[in-house]
Amino acid sequence: MMLFSRPSTYAIRALTYLAMQPPGKLSGTREISEREDIPNFFLGKVLLQLRRGRLLRSYKGTGGGYQLALPPDKINLLMIVRCIAGDELFDTCILEDHECGSYRQCALHESWVAIRDELRAVLERNTLAELVRARSAEGVKSPATDSRPAEQ
Repeated sequence: MMLFSRPSTYAIRALTYLAMQPPGKLSGTREISEREDIPNFFLGKVLLQLRRGRLLRSYKGTGGGYQLALPPDKINLLMIVRCIAGDELFDTCILEDHECGSYRQCALHESWVAIRDELRAVLERNTLAELVRARSAEGVKSPATDSRPAEQ
């Protein structure tokens, strides 16, 4: 079971990749798609949402591509998930198909509220900068030092 939607996980992976880039480097959709193993057709839609949410900047033309609109330590995971999926994860009932609230509660309402609040706090306190540090600690090479050729 996936807790986050596939578009949300793709967005987190794509933005983490961009956070690993040297300052000023633009990365194309194909490059991100290949390096993060995200289907290119799907990635384009995700990147568009992130651009509309002002988490990305895009530049068209030869040498164009994407870069973060904010420093990696200013983009938390909650911002990314909300940009892609809205607040559905935090508003929807875990057992039933309706908004979760005090007027209409499912059998797991009280437990889910506590878990949901903790999840929101975890997403809010974790930034792209921390994901980059974790990837580096795991030995994942930064794109700038990776020996594979990058494509635009």
